[in-house]
Amino acid sequence: MSTPTILTLIRHGETDANLDRVWQGSMDAPLNERGLAQATRVADYLGERCADASALYSSPLQRAYRTAEVIGGVVGLAPQIDEALTEYHLGCWEGKTYDDLHHEHRLWHHMKRDPDFAPHGGETPRQVIDRFSRALLRIARSHAGERVIVVAHGGGFSMSLGHLLAGGYDEWQPVMDNCAVTELVVEPRPEILSFNLTDHLECL
Repeated sequence: MSTPTILTLIRHGETDANLDRVWQGSMDAPLNERGLAQATRVADYLGERCADASALYSSPLQRAYRTAEVIGGVVGLAPQIDEALTEYHLGCWEGKTYDDLHHEHRLWHHMKRDPDFAPHGGETPRQVIDRFSRALLRIARSHAGERVIVVAHGGGFSMSLGHLLAGGYDEWQPVMDNCAVTELVVEPRPEILSFNLTDHLECL
């Protein structure tokens, strides 16, 4: 049997919007002080356990790219930007709180009922899943038998995991914590090796 490609998935470090429970989407928010500390912790963790990583990919948004830069400084890899790893763009609803999205705009209700629903100026769930999942598959196939680190976003990761593992973007409820570690194999069949590991973030 051939050696599987392992994708080590990292959600970016914390931002102020995360603290305020605001949907950032394509908004280019920086890491806050705790987020930078989280990035340092996960970089050290990966330096010890993923020294065999052959490549490092990142969303272009600075909260992910800065996290990837810190990781890259420890594992000795330069982050490669992949535009397809950008977070779910909610158009005119970006910058709203999760409570408002849930109660006032009923975002998750619309998403569950219609994969082609989009707020004005935003993306549909189908579009997000298509680009994000294709990116993960493309990265895996470009590094057959290797380990690759991918730094991106909670929404995109959760929707893609639902699509790849459970057959539906709304079938995967857990969201990765900031700078948590998840390991995914996508071929010959998608499989989670570990999910949302956070021991390295203890006491932060």
